[in-house]
Amino acid sequence: MEQLELYAYTTEEYKKNGWIKVGHTKVGEERIWNQFGTSNPENPDYQMIGMLPDGVCDHHIHAQLIKNGCKKIEKVPGQEWFQVTNKNDPFKDVRRAYNEIVNGSSRTEHYKLRKEQAGAIEKASKWFKKEYPAEVIGSATHSNRFLINAKMRFGKCFTSIHLAKKINARNTLIVTYKPDVIGEWIDTVNEQVDFDGWTGIRAKPKSDRPADPALNDSGDFPRTSGPIVLCVSLQDLWIDEDGNTKDRLHKIPEIAWDLVIFDEVHYGSRTERAKSILEKIKFTHRLDLSGTPFRLIEQDDFSSQQVYTYSYLDEQKNKKEEIEFDPQNQAEKIYRLMPDLNISAIEITDEDIAEQRETFKTDDIDFSLNRLFETNEENKFVYEEAVDHFIEGLTQSGHEARSISVYGKLGSQLGCPPKRHTVWWMNRVDSISALIEKLQSHPYFSNFILINASGSDNKKDDDDRIVAREKSSVQKAINEANENPNKLGTITFTCGRFLTGVTIREWDSILILNDIKSAESYYQAIFRVQSAWVNEKTKSPLKPKAWVFDFAITRCLQVTYDCASNIADQIDQQESYEQRTDVNKDNLEIVTEGLCDTLDIKRFYEGSLVSTPTTAKDIFEVLNHEGSRIALARRITSNVLVNFGKLKLLEEHPHILGILEKVKGYRSGEFTATIEDFVQIGRDASDLEQVKGDPNLTQDEKEKIIEDFAEKDKDKERQTRKKWYATQIKRLAICMADFIYMTYEREYNIDDVIQTKSPQFFEVMTGISKDGFVELCDKGFMNRFALNRIVREFRDQENTSLNPEQYILENLKKMASSSF
Repeated sequence: MEQLELYAYTTEEYKKNGWIKVGHTKVGEERIWNQFGTSNPENPDYQMIGMLPDGVCDHHIHAQLIKNGCKKIEKVPGQEWFQVTNKNDPFKDVRRAYNEIVNGSSRTEHYKLRKEQAGAIEKASKWFKKEYPAEVIGSATHSNRFLINAKMRFGKCFTSIHLAKKINARNTLIVTYKPDVIGEWIDTVNEQVDFDGWTGIRAKPKSDRPADPALNDSGDFPRTSGPIVLCVSLQDLWIDEDGNTKDRLHKIPEIAWDLVIFDEVHYGSRTERAKSILEKIKFTHRLDLSGTPFRLIEQDDFSSQQVYTYSYLDEQKNKKEEIEFDPQNQAEKIYRLMPDLNISAIEITDEDIAEQRETFKTDDIDFSLNRLFETNEENKFVYEEAVDHFIEGLTQSGHEARSISVYGKLGSQLGCPPKRHTVWWMNRVDSISALIEKLQSHPYFSNFILINASGSDNKKDDDDRIVAREKSSVQKAINEANENPNKLGTITFTCGRFLTGVTIREWDSILILNDIKSAESYYQAIFRVQSAWVNEKTKSPLKPKAWVFDFAITRCLQVTYDCASNIADQIDQQESYEQRTDVNKDNLEIVTEGLCDTLDIKRFYEGSLVSTPTTAKDIFEVLNHEGSRIALARRITSNVLVNFGKLKLLEEHPHILGILEKVKGYRSGEFTATIEDFVQIGRDASDLEQVKGDPNLTQDEKEKIIEDFAEKDKDKERQTRKKWYATQIKRLAICMADFIYMTYEREYNIDDVIQTKSPQFFEVMTGISKDGFVELCDKGFMNRFALNRIVREFRDQENTSLNPEQYILENLKKMASSSF
């Protein structure tokens, strides 16, 4: 007997009345379309609800709908029409009735874990249950933490609550940097059949979602007999030194949480404020979630066994397989709905601007977009004529068009749609204001609705310029543009708002008009335009492609390399641990080549509309890359070990400067500075870190404060002092690596080095006593987490390399001689 499938459909007109047809079929979506003749002026809005078990048909669902308060519509064609209770989501009542009959739950959502989500749960559960060898668990800096490193749309909420269920967590706390995502967590916990009996609770009630369970003013929890998941934002949460907090939140530091989940952990988790809060919360396990945890993996020390990575490459592999195994497009669509993302890296030449190109060059940026859009005190562009030329060049379509014509000839050549919804990512709020004012009178760009997403208001001006604080304002403007045939689309201008944790499906491209060099921020931003946009009636993608337009080629290659390095690093660690290292295999080259291919990175030089494809070799040549097998050597000589903020402790512990001066050096030289000089550097660095991670400061406020700090660092004497301190720390790390290799002891973590049975030999190799080294680590002058990772990786490399001294130490010496 063929299995029946439940379906439901309505039309735009019927939806206004809350009418929906519910039936079953043996032939899938074809049944719905057979009921709509070619003369029908409306297409159906439908959902295939789910398969019906033997003995169950649509009549059982109809009866349940009536029992739930939905009325059967009598005077309409057919006998299967019902008036539902929720006009905004007319299918919700049907899904609830289906789940009540089929799954025994009154919840509305029920979908299966995807293979990658199940993989993340298994790996995290294995780590939390300590099913790895004792030396692996023992060598971890944070044995109770696990990191899911997954790009957007992975389904982190659904996966995380399944993990909580897997480890039998009764009390789970969600701490998020983005208050807007709390709604998604609440819906996941409270609407999923898999979590029946669980309750998602808001720490702070939300007026536009009064039905969500929430703490009351006294901090009392809603009544529940099952597991709870409490969601709180980092902005709302504070706990003082004595453990006191708001009355509403007073139970958070009192409860022994089975699991704490830190969402978007790369934002603010390493600030002193966040650390202080987390230190006062009692928990057994901690799960960190991020799409771009590049610095976190480096600085907080996560081994490959406690990280699950799902990258853009994994998503594209799944997409390819889904299409290959279903060429007729009949099966469920998951990955193929995600658009292909293409990057066009464009060189700006003298012909593209009115100023000499050298005006906009800096030491490390091939073209400074920040300088191009610099404004004066009157909020006018400093390089007005250059900006005018650049804007004009964006729209050229004739023979004079150059590669910057992303709204003209190049955009057409790449297949960009005629009506476009783009986001322009800039550096400063005043630059955005000046640019919007200029574009408002432009003959082409005035046909777009211009959205200022850097402001704090939420209003619409008379001239089609919108100041947007909420996503709903952007969405409303997009809808208006789509309905107005005289509008060419929308342009959303932002300094960072809406580029993390928010999905605006209609965005088809992003113009990167700033000097951002952080791979974390870059990839968070560009993946915003890669979100799926699907025709709900035909279930086909409305956005098969999305584009990134980057006007700084070297920057584009650098962040691509940084992303590839992060992914390859995890693969290298895992293979070393499993003793699968292949000397003929370069994971960094493989991953970089994969990103170049799947992102289709095109480079446009000298204004030419003909692109140059990008390969891993191109990136390595441009960046003077030496190969992934000396990644450990690079790490030992990198700034990740250095914490300038700790220099402020010299005020209380001046003798530590003497310890640093004794570090054995590969090159000697005289250096003089006072304790006060170093202390001031430490105070400034600590203050800067607080500013960067302050969730209550706007991006523009942060940028202005950061500029003041940057001005201080231009002082040459200050630069010399900072370089000396960083050099001493790196030298000490290199000496430590020498010591590890030369001893017969087997070091698995940094504590094994500290507790060495050869303290005299340690002092011979490093120049400082073991006690001095311990003090540097304990007080944070050296990043203990990063040191721990170095020790662990050195062990793994030594186990799998035939020539470890050549593999690591020779590269260390070579890098050391060129670094200091």
